Amino acid sequence: MEKMLKKFIQNATRVAPKISKKGELFELRNGLVSQYPQTRKDAIKKTIQQMTLGKDVSSLFPDILKNIATSDVEQKKLVYLYVMNYAETHPELCILAVNTFVSDAQDTNPLIRCMAIRTMSMIRVDKILEYVEIPLRKTLQDDNPYVRKTAVICVAKLFALNKELCQELGVLEDLISALEDSNPMVVANAIAALSDIYEADESVVPLPKLIQSHVSQFLLALNECTEWARIIILGALAEYTAKDSLEAQEIIDRVTPHLQHVNAAVVLASIKVVIKNLPQVQANTESPIFSKLSSALVSLMSTPPEMQYVALRNIRIVLEKYPHILSRELRIFYVKFNDPLYVKLEKIDTLVRLVDPSNLKQCTLLLAELKEYAMEFEPEFVSRAILALSQLGVKYSEPKFITKVLEIIIELCNTRDSFQDDCLVAMCNLLRHAGPDQEGMVTQVCSLAEAWSSVENLLQTDYAKCNYIWLLGQFPQKFNNVERKLQASIDSFTQEESLTQMSLLISVVKLHSILPGSMLQNLLELATTSTDEVDVRDMAIMYWRCLSVESSHDGLINELCNSSLPEIATTLDTFSPELLETLLRELSLLSSVYFKPVSTMTKPKSSSGNHLKGKQLDELQFMAQDEILKNMNEDNLLDFDNDWPAASNSNYKSEAQGSTVDYLNDIFGLSSPAPPVENSMADLSLNKKDEKQKSSNTQDLLDLF
Repeated sequence: MEKMLKKFIQNATRVAPKISKKGELFELRNGLVSQYPQTRKDAIKKTIQQMTLGKDVSSLFPDILKNIATSDVEQKKLVYLYVMNYAETHPELCILAVNTFVSDAQDTNPLIRCMAIRTMSMIRVDKILEYVEIPLRKTLQDDNPYVRKTAVICVAKLFALNKELCQELGVLEDLISALEDSNPMVVANAIAALSDIYEADESVVPLPKLIQSHVSQFLLALNECTEWARIIILGALAEYTAKDSLEAQEIIDRVTPHLQHVNAAVVLASIKVVIKNLPQVQANTESPIFSKLSSALVSLMSTPPEMQYVALRNIRIVLEKYPHILSRELRIFYVKFNDPLYVKLEKIDTLVRLVDPSNLKQCTLLLAELKEYAMEFEPEFVSRAILALSQLGVKYSEPKFITKVLEIIIELCNTRDSFQDDCLVAMCNLLRHAGPDQEGMVTQVCSLAEAWSSVENLLQTDYAKCNYIWLLGQFPQKFNNVERKLQASIDSFTQEESLTQMSLLISVVKLHSILPGSMLQNLLELATTSTDEVDVRDMAIMYWRCLSVESSHDGLINELCNSSLPEIATTLDTFSPELLETLLRELSLLSSVYFKPVSTMTKPKSSSGNHLKGKQLDELQFMAQDEILKNMNEDNLLDFDNDWPAASNSNYKSEAQGSTVDYLNDIFGLSSPAPPVENSMADLSLNKKDEKQKSSNTQDLLDLF
């Protein structure tokens, strides 16, 4: 009892660090080699804290690693966290811990076995990867499912680091057999690992065939695994095409309960699987499955703003395929006063898309709502609301309703300063949809534009100027001094953007019979010699040639001048059929937010650790020593005071460098692991002539292995 009490007091004893001018690194190093276990543990925690702040503490690597041989699991986890961090940035240092990795991979504690195999698979050094075969095979067949689920992920990491070695070891077969594991987490991790491998090289594993042969296991595992595992399994099911309508219906029935999950990612993944199988079951819009999909999409709007944005982008894709799926849930998507701007903009777009064009009451309610939005103070939000008003009018397509929308926009244009650009574009969209026969609407819009003074300074955007010139060319009888207005635009032709230039060219050619010939001649010369826009130049050349032909071709010229734009059916952006099908298969992925297929997104190539590829073990040892000594010689961010004498500083550094190898001698007191069969022991030793040329410190490092 007395011995136990003394041991407890010793382990619980902490020694307060002494204030030193040599900096915090010196204090941390002293704490790491303290005789008191709790002091060493506190020093490790402080080192991890400095590491997470981005400070380089790699020079403490041997001192940290010396504390890995402990029965304290928390301390071992901290040391492994340190090692895993520098496995990415300083992989040459991790060659010093190869013995510890192999020993811990056989520990009785499953948590330690997991940490060991995980760290070994993260180190980008070929010579360490060669030692991973036996530990990895044992952990893949481990009795503990926590160890197995970690091991299957390590196979994917090993494949990413060394594809050839992974295939030679034959661990891919063990990974495939893990799909039939009794633990759903192991199955989910195996799917994730196989997906990463398949994405890197499709010829290595037949992933589609594996999914097809394990669909029933995946469906059974859905209800028994964690949220992350459900997302992985649902992603695999989304890649599978059912054989017939019965199998598709079974998949839908099994996945439908997950539409009510509290996790938004699980809901989106479930929606993707259901939509993938809907065409095969031939469900109509009145089917119960559509009401469940609608409820699932609505539930996503009760999430935080960032998740709402992702949900709205995905809803945009679903509405393109099934426009009436949310037609009864209009109020759910109304903008709230505390919504961020990016959510407000997406909600407006969603509102216009999901409104039922055959429901006058619903369209009238949305019209009043959009009018309120247009009276807000955020410029971008107001601009989007004004555009949504015209989109709603075009979508409902009833003359009386369009007239009402136009009156609201004209009212906004007269009351809201600096929004003339958006109002003009919205009014012109309504005119193009209603057609030139709506004399009353044409008179209202042209009268408003005629009342504007100094239009050149009032309109700022290229699209607004383009629409204004279109009005001049389409309805010249509604304006006074059309020649003067067009001449002002011709004078600034070279400063205008492409849409304005093209609209000006079309309007002047269309009105050439009532305009002076010098105006047309001047514009054609500017469009062919003073613009960099190829489309504008080509169009000007075409008009010039048409106007230069004989009088027998007047019919062609008249047809060009009297032609009118086709009626606008919709002003909402739409996807191409191919892109829509691709985005539906990629719901809940990053591509659904950017509206770009995954195949078009570039993947950055990782080059970490390439400078170590092909290095021999002895070279890696010297690199590790040089890295540690270099970090000790450099000025470190952790050294707060640099005012002590230079002589004492140099003495400290020389003492530290001399003691580094002594620390390393103590660290690797464990027996060296047996190397792979194909590597002989001669590969791990140096020639006698080389040994004489190396320093004593280097020889001590080599003795550790």
